[in-house]
Amino acid sequence: MREEGGGGYRRGRTPWEIKEGENEYKMQFDMPGMTKKDVRVWVEEKMLVIKAEKQAGEEEEWSPKSYGRYSSRIALPENIEMEKIKTEVKDGVLYLTIPKAITPNKVLNINVQ
Repeated sequence: MREEGGGGYRRGRTPWEIKEGENEYKMQFDMPGMTKKDVRVWVEEKMLVIKAEKQAGEEEEWSPKSYGRYSSRIALPENIEMEKIKTEVKDGVLYLTIPKAITPNKVLNINVQ
């Protein structure tokens, strides 16, 4: 997996991490102040697209966590099950679990003539 284009808050790049396990990829994106309603994730042309935006409300007092914007596109490998991707936002962190496609090792016997 690799990131396409720049992503980040107005004050710099948002930290993210990708780990590959035997059966899945685990990703996490630090998005301070973001909640479930601020984040959108989708797959478009074999790219994982992550967008988040939070704007300060009129009654809110400004703080660094009152607003922010994040956008990233990450190329997905061929061996995943896109329809089974799971996401969760918890305490300002977006967690993604991307299962690898199971490709059974088929044994093909070839007749010797």
